[in-house]
Amino acid sequence: MRYPDGHKASTRERIVATAARLFRVHGFAAVGIDRLMAAAGLTRGGFYNHFRSKAALLEAVLEGRHGLLEKLRARPDGTAEALREQALTILKAYVEPANRSEILQGCSLAALAAECRRAEPAVQAAYARVLRALVAELLRGQRATPADEAAALAVLTQCIGAVSLGGAVAADAALAGQLADGARRAAEAWSGGA
Repeated sequence: MRYPDGHKASTRERIVATAARLFRVHGFAAVGIDRLMAAAGLTRGGFYNHFRSKAALLEAVLEGRHGLLEKLRARPDGTAEALREQALTILKAYVEPANRSEILQGCSLAALAAECRRAEPAVQAAYARVLRALVAELLRGQRATPADEAAALAVLTQCIGAVSLGGAVAADAALAGQLADGARRAAEAWSGGA
């Protein structure tokens, strides 16, 4: 049976989208391939037509389903100053309550950080690639020095941490708000006080 053009890509995307949702809700370790594929409406055997392992799927989830990275990449080219101002706007929106408390819509990096810490090296490498891509996007259009890279990584750490910890303490709105406020201030300082 011949499938229409784009079928394989759309099936792969369905698996990635389902995995992103299930991993954020239940955790990477708690979601088996059978459960994942059933939730996607597919058979277990079909999984291996798209991914060599569950770790490879997590790499795709981290690299392809990350809202912050997608938003930073979507910025139109412009001056370094304009790109940095756009990045600040994106970072400030990233730490808003909806992103830190809505696990289904939230950030995969924040939701999966603890699990990636315990995961195999390939998964940790995928997480690192996404962090490096985020730093590169924050610094796009600039002649970045190692100090610039360290500063961009520090602000990402604060923002991702605020989302992760803010979700963990969501019942204490004041504390979650303080975390977000601290991350916003760090982003503003990084961007030059905008």
